[in-house]
Amino acid sequence: MRALPVESLGVTLHGGDLAPLEGHRHLASLDLATTNPIDITPLLTVPNLRGLDLSRANVRDLTALAEFPDLRYLALNGRQWAALLDHGGLPPTLAAARLAEAEASRDEALSWAERLGLAAGEPLCVTGAIAPDNE
Repeated sequence: MRALPVESLGVTLHGGDLAPLEGHRHLASLDLATTNPIDITPLLTVPNLRGLDLSRANVRDLTALAEFPDLRYLALNGRQWAALLDHGGLPPTLAAARLAEAEASRDEALSWAERLGLAAGEPLCVTGAIAPDNE
């Protein structure tokens, strides 16, 4: 796997570990789903990893995310964000975060944003449909 010039990867693991990705030179984005608890520390050796979606993964220790030196994008579910913010720290270079929670209420999303240190203020809510231009 290390030799493949893959930059973006989506993986579902039913066992196993992330050792095959250790030191991967090209990987920039990983969307990971797991059925068993997984250790994410092998990803610390991936030099170009900038985006990580763990919202469908069972991660043993989310506090390890604070050690990811160049992570710019992180997606977690509500339970994972709560665990990370309660017991760990954010990756130091994080620029974009996603609450990957389909059933999150507006108030839950605003509370999450505030915990991240964002000034949530009054959100802009837009509903409607885009119709094709018939002209």
